[in-house]
Amino acid sequence: MASGLRSLNPPRSDAPSPRPQFDSDLLKAYIKKLLTLTLQSATWPDTKDRDRVKAWIKEIGERVKERMLEIQPKGLWVLIVFN
Repeated sequence: MASGLRSLNPPRSDAPSPRPQFDSDLLKAYIKKLLTLTLQSATWPDTKDRDRVKAWIKEIGERVKERMLEIQPKGLWVLIVFN
């Protein structure tokens, strides 16, 4: 019987993460400022003018991605989905 056997590996929650921690607070502050500056004078366009909304989404997404890479240029996987 294998009673009393223990794993040699510590539980995952006790093991230090090999990945560096991303400073999400810094990114949140940037996104808040970016949205305010980008959209403060914007008016929601008619449904005919969807291209303007798509352009806003693309610009904001690209700028957020750039900022993420400035905050942590290595060891970061970025996945941004635009709908």
